[in-house]
Amino acid sequence: MKKIFKNITVIVILLVITTGFVYAGNNATNKSGLKKYSIFLGRPMEDYPVDGTKLGDWIEQKSGVKLDFEFPVGDLKQKVGLIIAGGDYPDMMDGRNENRSFLDAGAFIPLNDLIEEYGVNAKKLYGKRLQMLEQEDGNIYWFPQLFPYGDKVQTTTEAHGLYIQKAVLKEFGWPMPKNLEEAVDMLIQYAKKYPEIKGNKTYAFTALAWGWREFPLMNAPSILSGHPNDGSASVDWVDGRWVATQFYDTKEAYKIYKIYNKIYQAGLYDTESFVMDYDQYLAKLSTGSILAFYDQRWQFEKVQKLLTDQGENRFYVAMPIVMDGYTEEYEGPLSPQVSEGVGITVDCKDPVGAFKYLDFLLSEEVQIQKQWGFLHEDYEIDDKGYFYRTPEQIAQWDNQKWREYTFGQRYWIEMCGWDHNSMYSDGKNAVNANNQPNLFFAKLKETEKEALDAYGKKTWFDFFKKPDMRRASYFPMWTIKIPTGSDINIAHEKILEVRRKYTPRLIMAKEGEYDKIWKEYTDECNKIPNKKKHEEFFQIQMDKRIEKAGF
Repeated sequence: MKKIFKNITVIVILLVITTGFVYAGNNATNKSGLKKYSIFLGRPMEDYPVDGTKLGDWIEQKSGVKLDFEFPVGDLKQKVGLIIAGGDYPDMMDGRNENRSFLDAGAFIPLNDLIEEYGVNAKKLYGKRLQMLEQEDGNIYWFPQLFPYGDKVQTTTEAHGLYIQKAVLKEFGWPMPKNLEEAVDMLIQYAKKYPEIKGNKTYAFTALAWGWREFPLMNAPSILSGHPNDGSASVDWVDGRWVATQFYDTKEAYKIYKIYNKIYQAGLYDTESFVMDYDQYLAKLSTGSILAFYDQRWQFEKVQKLLTDQGENRFYVAMPIVMDGYTEEYEGPLSPQVSEGVGITVDCKDPVGAFKYLDFLLSEEVQIQKQWGFLHEDYEIDDKGYFYRTPEQIAQWDNQKWREYTFGQRYWIEMCGWDHNSMYSDGKNAVNANNQPNLFFAKLKETEKEALDAYGKKTWFDFFKKPDMRRASYFPMWTIKIPTGSDINIAHEKILEVRRKYTPRLIMAKEGEYDKIWKEYTDECNKIPNKKKHEEFFQIQMDKRIEKAGF
């Protein structure tokens, strides 16, 4: 603790009651001579192993620092509230999407001067984009969990897409539908021919609509009209500038939900999707009875692996398909996720030491170590300088439990990281080993190779247009945070409320009633106070980002 008390037991009890947990001494030194810093990471995970981890031991030896980890149990927002109410902060914190609450409570110190004096690796990584980390007051309070190194993209998988089951594509001779409308006709035809798959009713389409994961349904008007994942708005290049448009009551929204309604009218839209939770969604996808959906790959990655491991044709291929009349631009540029990250708190007694530790984590040496492991144990280097893994090393690294908690990657992977789709300074090797071409091919199943070969592609990423790097000046919009309790925030919540009410009604409209419901919906939207102010907010914030980025 920050003070020495005679009756430490009483103090510990009081602190547990007040905050729910206790931090070990700020900037204490343990028996091994290592500096000790406490850190709160807003990611549920197992307690750090008493015996340490391979990666953690290496970092401790290299940095001279040992971390005392604390993780949330239960609701993160509630936990952050308890920490703030207790007023007793660890040396460092990453509250994820609740970082703004810590900032508003005055919990973080500015890092500007520390970066200037000690930020050797920070300056190398952030470069001229350092200003993108600034808050409204011009100060930098945390290092993002991920930040691009340079502008070279090295990835083998898509970020998101319209996912169509491989069996459907194979049935129709490996087509590339010209647009979503054509793809839907194909899906309906297949579903009618095969009304059941492994004893389950076949559905042409589904869309997750649960909790904060509702973006597959809610963001469809933007994504399926050809935009990358900006989330909060559709952004287009208009007359020499980026223009943000709210998409929930536009012609794009009208069109996409009308297409979904067509699937519903055919009896092939999965209406359980409106009430399914996330686990039920994954369970349904794993049956292979869903022919298509839009989503982001990370959200159903474990289902995709399950289906490919089965060696059949029921896994999903991401297709660059959008509505008729629009241009596909699914892939966004490498961009910092600046709304979350680890910062140093006002209670840290050695902010310089804590900062030097974070700057060390930003180094290329650490990035390689936590992504690839130990040379000759976890990976090798060929005579041309390319990293690779032997079959035995691949098997070891694919063991998630070992990788995350024995090796210890889980504790550092999202702390001061380089974007996983970046390349190292040698211009040869991918930051994330999964994006290394030789490893990608070595791990492919035969059923996956068949699909890639059929389309003449070498990777899943090859299906999509390369990202427009001009977007890097603002991307992504979903990281823009709306001030809590503001008129903008109230309008935003009301808009979501109306959308959640009417979107299922639009999709499940009876024949001839779609336009009537659409009018009711738009009328409700137009009644929302500060609707125009809400729309203007995102353009203003985007313009600020572009100005800061110097693009």
